[in-house]
This record gives sequence, structure tokens and C-alpha cells, in this order.
Amino acid sequence: MRYSFRGAIAQNSDAFPGGGFCLAANKGYFAFLDSLVASSRQSNKDLAVFVLTYTLAPGAAYPTQLTQAVSALRYILKQTRRKPSQVVIGGDSAGGNMVMGVLSHLAHVHPAIPELKITEPLLGAIGIAPWTLMGQDHSKREIYHGGDLVTPAVDLLWSTAFLAGAAQDYFTSVSDAPKSWFEKFPVRQVLICGGGSEIMLPVIEDLAEKLQVTIALTRSLTREREGHVAPVYNIYVGDRTETQQGKKIKAWLRDVL
Repeated sequence: MRYSFRGAIAQNSDAFPGGGFCLAANKGYFAFLDSLVASSRQSNKDLAVFVLTYTLAPGAAYPTQLTQAVSALRYILKQTRRKPSQVVIGGDSAGGNMVMGVLSHLAHVHPAIPELKITEPLLGAIGIAPWTLMGQDHSKREIYHGGDLVTPAVDLLWSTAFLAGAAQDYFTSVSDAPKSWFEKFPVRQVLICGGGSEIMLPVIEDLAEKLQVTIALTRSLTREREGHVAPVYNIYVGDRTETQQGKKIKAWLRDVL
């Protein structure tokens, strides 16, 4: 487990990269994170991005990655002496799963992970195409599968490696949780993004709806013809055209910082 900072040391974003818990962060992540820092700086908002390098499956299984994500937040709050009201946690796909897992731990305490007590809510949380329901066929609705990476077969492969025989629970699959689970999430504002071509779009929309019921300052955005984690993946494959999701995330950060 490694930590790294990118950007000025001021308001802080704790980033959990996705990749199905099986793939390491690619260059698209760091290019996109750098663009968030630059965008914030242009608006005279200071942003530092703290990136967690967590242990990948199948080398380690649940709850290792969630334990490391909680440890990263603990490090930021304890070692860098930031207040929770200065911290935004964010992630895409599996990283979005960890965002919801960390909020779940703060509210309900995972039995295998040391408790992390905070004195005030986190400033915010961002989920880009959060993968919060595992091993499911999300393709009941007619969706253009050419715009997505996470087919049911890929979902099953990655989730099996991540769980390694462990039962799913609300920390791994928060989409299964009742709305009451979200009521104690200690966070002021939430942004959930998804692409119109996502196979998991119904799950993402359902999660956003549950959050909107319990956390008043929850915003969601779906953009047609954008695929899974488009702000990151598009850069990775060489397309530097800014996505609508990327624009929304930058605007949201400028508002909350």
C-alpha cells in the first residue's frame, strides 16, 4: 500500500482508482487528476490529490482494499492534520465502490476494520460510474454494449477474484442496502456520474436516487454516448476531448472547495 500526493497541499481529494480491483491505475487517471488540480487552480481554489495504491486482487481479497482505503483517509486526517470538512473522497468504478465502502464504514463500522471516528462530516464524495452491485447481469435494459467495458462476464471475473469466496454485504454491494443504510453517511455533498452507454447505468441511477433521499446535497449526472469512466478511459485511449462528466466534476469541485 502506497500513498502519493499530486498538487498543492491545501484542500484535499482522496482518490481511489478503479480497475475492477484487479487492474492498476493507468496514465489516464493521472492526466485527469492533474486536470482537476489545474481547473481548480484557475478558479483560485487549492486542491491536492492524494492517490492510494492498494493491493490488487487476486493477490489480496476483500476486505483488504477497503481496509487500505480507510487507512488512507485515516492518514490524511491524522498525519496531515486536515479536517474532515477539507476532504473530498472520490473514485471510479471499483474506486467508487470503495468510496461507498468508506462512507459505510464511517457510519456503521466494518467488523474487520478498525473504527475511524470523525468529528464532522467529510466535505464531499464523488463516484464516477460506481460499481456497487457485483456479479450481476445489468443488461436487462436495452443499452449499447459497445460503449462499455464491464460486461456481465467481466463483472463476474473481477468480482469473483475480489471476493475470493466471501459473501457480499452492504460494504461490497451498497446498492443492495436499504435507504436507511445511507442516512448516517457523514458527508455534506455527493456527486454521482455515469455514461448513457453504461451497462451498469440502472444500478448507478438507483444508487444516486437512494443517496438523494438521505443526503440532500446529492447531485447526479448522466451523459448520453459516454461510456464507463469516460473522463479517465477516453484519455487512456488517446481521446483528449473533454467529456461532459469531466466538465461536471470540475464545476462541482469549484463549487464545493
